Formats: sequence, C-alpha cells, structure tokens
Amino acid sequence: MTAVARRAAFVRAVLFALVLVGGACAHDFSADAAAIRVECNIPEATVWIDDLLVGSAKEWKSDGRQIRPGFHRIEIRHPGYYSFFQEVELPPGSRTVVNARLRETLD
Repeated sequence: MTAVARRAAFVRAVLFALVLVGGACAHDFSADAAAIRVECNIPEATVWIDDLLVGSAKEWKSDGRQIRPGFHRIEIRHPGYYSFFQEVELPPGSRTVVNARLRETLD
C-alpha cells in the first residue's frame, strides 16, 4: 500500500469514527463543564478522551472544548508517531491545556 493510499485510508477511518462517536459521553455542556485545549505539533493527530475518538488536534486547539469534570485519560495519536498520553483531573469550571509533542517512530 502506498503512502497516499495509507493516508487516505486513515482519513476515511477517522471520519467514519467521528460520525459514529459524534456525541461521545466525554462531552458535557453544563455550567459545571471543564474546558480542555490541545496544543500539538501534528495538527492532523487524533484526540482520544477516555478511549473515545473526539476529533483532531487542530479541532481542539483554538478555544478548546468542554467536557465533564473529573478524571480523564487523554491520548494523542498519529500513524508514524509515538502516541502521547496524559491523565488529568478536571475540577468543575476548570480550564486545562494539554501540550502534546509527538515524536516520529524509529523504522
């Protein structure tokens, strides 16, 4: 499979997963919601919260997104890069920035 075909398959898989997960339980727009923003050196990387795909890093960059307060496991993934993991405890009304620097895998 060529690099272009792999990338196209990856994009299709991400878009399909986004349609399936659309209203993932990590989202909560109540007054007590916490806000999280992702800063990543690979904007096309995918953001996973509590093992649910919630979008791309660039979608979570500008203003961030609201999620329910509490403990969350954040993962940032992209093919050809080591995944980034961070566990966060978000109090109600808090704002957090996840700084993910992905590094290329060694082939």
